[in-house]
Amino acid sequence: MTNTTTPPTYDYIIIGGGTSGVPLASRLSVLCPTSIVLLEAGPDQTTNSFITNPNAFPGLFSSDGSARQWTHDHSTTPQPHCNNRCIPNPAGRLLSGSSAVNVGVWMRASATDYELIAERAGHGRFAFESMLDVFKRVETHWNKSAGNEDWHGFDGPVHTVGGRKYPLRKAVQESAEKLGHKYNPGATQGDPTGLIDMTQCFRATSSSTSERQHSSRVYDLSGVSVQCESPVARVLFNEDKRAVGVELIDGRNMFARKEVIVCCGTQKTPQLLMLSGVGPKEELEKHGIDVVHDSPGVGQNLFDHSSLTMYFALKHPEQGLALPFTGTMKPEYGQGMPCDFSLFTNIPPSTLSPVLEADGLLPTSNADDEEEDIHPHLRPKRCHTLVFPIYYPVLATPEYNPTIDLSSGTHMSMVSLQILPVSRGSITLSSSSPSDPPLIDPRYLSTSADLFMLRTAVRCALNLASTSPLSDHILGETPPVPSPSNANTTFPALDANSTDGEIDARIRQYKGTIAHPMGTCALGTVLDSEFRVNGVEGLRVCDASVFPEPLGATPSATIFALGEMCAALIAGERGMEREEANS
Repeated sequence: MTNTTTPPTYDYIIIGGGTSGVPLASRLSVLCPTSIVLLEAGPDQTTNSFITNPNAFPGLFSSDGSARQWTHDHSTTPQPHCNNRCIPNPAGRLLSGSSAVNVGVWMRASATDYELIAERAGHGRFAFESMLDVFKRVETHWNKSAGNEDWHGFDGPVHTVGGRKYPLRKAVQESAEKLGHKYNPGATQGDPTGLIDMTQCFRATSSSTSERQHSSRVYDLSGVSVQCESPVARVLFNEDKRAVGVELIDGRNMFARKEVIVCCGTQKTPQLLMLSGVGPKEELEKHGIDVVHDSPGVGQNLFDHSSLTMYFALKHPEQGLALPFTGTMKPEYGQGMPCDFSLFTNIPPSTLSPVLEADGLLPTSNADDEEEDIHPHLRPKRCHTLVFPIYYPVLATPEYNPTIDLSSGTHMSMVSLQILPVSRGSITLSSSSPSDPPLIDPRYLSTSADLFMLRTAVRCALNLASTSPLSDHILGETPPVPSPSNANTTFPALDANSTDGEIDARIRQYKGTIAHPMGTCALGTVLDSEFRVNGVEGLRVCDASVFPEPLGATPSATIFALGEMCAALIAGERGMEREEANS
């Protein structure tokens, strides 16, 4: 029997109900009351206690796969510079996206990072001063102390928590300051360099509890038709190369009177564009896909934050220095991750320049050049590395860390990150089927500069752990056991005296990611400064794929802000259209 049901039509179709898609849909429904459908591939777990409970964070990364039902498996292709390992890089596959399954760290990058993004995008709206207004609109900051009103919002949808003080706080701060790292209480004002207080996007629900502020939990979607478990196969175009709707994987069609907006994330967004005929011509033709528009940048420019996690045994776990804080537990410890600080560092140009030059990125000395001609990594106040001292063996697994007891408070972690990668990778198609995952090749550590920066981050953590008074509480690092693929390879415990070779060997075998991929549909190349896809009409992209340059911070706060910004741009355009029609 023939199905004669007329496909539904909306003004706007938003594909991807994640960190940016939900704020975009919610804000657009308020600013521009209209018909909006939000399509999410995964389920709605908005009120699931495992998702809303911030203290469930260890389970989100556990080896038993507690949260795998709510994530995409975006494992990479074999990485030659990481001992040919395929490195997991999960992303949320549920309403709220990755904001529902991440650790909730809430921070801003340096003003220089945003200035660089504004330059690449070709518009000042992405500069720090302009972004600040959006940041403030998004948040309800936990600290209302005098002066914060210039830098933070206090009536936005996303609530934050912070201000907890753990038993090792003083030791960490004093050791960091001995090493020349200053405490920086104004880290959100454009320069995060130094030791900054941990803030997370959780909302305090009592003196000892909080709940995760994932996007669908905090944004009002009552004016939006939300359809979960509705994965999209492709965007539909008319003969004028205008996006007019979508085809779902189940074969249904939906149509858009005005626009289609893709918010599927760094890995899925370029895949969807290519499956729809927008992407590099050769890649599309290789898979038999009709070319709507040859856009060479789609899927290119992939970059990610690399990480290495180390575990340090405590001399006196009976003192309650780490989770579960036996004998030292305070009510507020139940409100978030057991971590006092993030430590941002800048590598001086005199140190980094020779490494960049060795990679062929500095053909001549540029010390006297104008700022716009200086290599982006050498611009002032950009942070290259980030270290999290966490009072819990986060990410430890029975496979690699069998001697670490996760429940007895015997270990703390140092998570070291390289946050300004030089390497650029790609997302390409494995087939023309939307059900097949894309090929993800970040080209991790393919430049000597990336290895140098991650090694520098690891040394920063090792120096911190080896400096008194923090070192007075630490026995030493507990190294991982040999992996199945390197059964005959052992790794010595690392300390401040470890050689570059010892650190590099550990990095190549155990380097991971904390899942911050960006860049594959970049502003200034694939997109214009209003998130519109160049070369076609009626199609925008708004998610982490739009960043043309690395963001030297955890990106959640900025991605929330991009969703709000995109909604305001669309509403502004529609307002001008109405004024013209009435004139």
